[in-house]
Amino acid sequence: MSSVTITTPEAGVARIAIDRPDKRNAVDPETRGALIEAYGSALADDKVHALLLGSEGGHFCAGGDIGSMAGLDVAAARARMKQNHRLVRLLIEAEKPVIAAVEGYAVGAGAGLALLADTIVLADGGTIGFPFFRVGLTPDYGILYTLPRRVGAARARGILFHAAMLRGADAIDAGLADELVPDGKAEERGLELARSLAAMPPHAFGLVKRHLAMAPLSLESTLEMEAMAQSLGFNGAEFAEGRAAFADKRKPNFR
Repeated sequence: MSSVTITTPEAGVARIAIDRPDKRNAVDPETRGALIEAYGSALADDKVHALLLGSEGGHFCAGGDIGSMAGLDVAAARARMKQNHRLVRLLIEAEKPVIAAVEGYAVGAGAGLALLADTIVLADGGTIGFPFFRVGLTPDYGILYTLPRRVGAARARGILFHAAMLRGADAIDAGLADELVPDGKAEERGLELARSLAAMPPHAFGLVKRHLAMAPLSLESTLEMEAMAQSLGFNGAEFAEGRAAFADKRKPNFR
């Protein structure tokens, strides 16, 4: 039985969730490999326009499986991290929209996975936490890259140094998530957002994601990137459709 669930809640949206409820969806090597395969397949599928990172059994992901970390020598630990980084790169370099719907715990590696999404929907009782220092480890899953970009360097420093566990409204106030919803409603709202983002012009959307990932850039670099991207846009099919839809007073269909 796979430790990852893959479903299509509606056309164009792939829902991917860890399925280890007895472990609160903690990530072990098998699960990590299954996630890499699932993310890779969804991102390569032209019929998939958005990814929804969901939950099984009431928790998004309770981090790395501590039991699977025992006895690792330096070489094995480095190989484990290299596999982690394959997963990180798939999501952080994805040009398709990625939405995380967080119920229950998203801590450690689970917080890292959520932070790789473009938008995070958090259930009121959900917790996003960074307990790495409590077990003598440093943050992974790209957190030292994603967290400061989401909450700012000063706040990221405080969160990580104090191994903070932020629940519900506190996580929203810290900037860790974008929307707070009642418990059990995170995926419902996440699917609405996935549907909305999937309707955006895919080429333009992907370019903006790549541009934002390069921040901070100098003004000159930003303007040059803007000039290149917009020059392509003016001559592309997406702008032609958008212009036609504007003239016809209808919603554009970029697919």
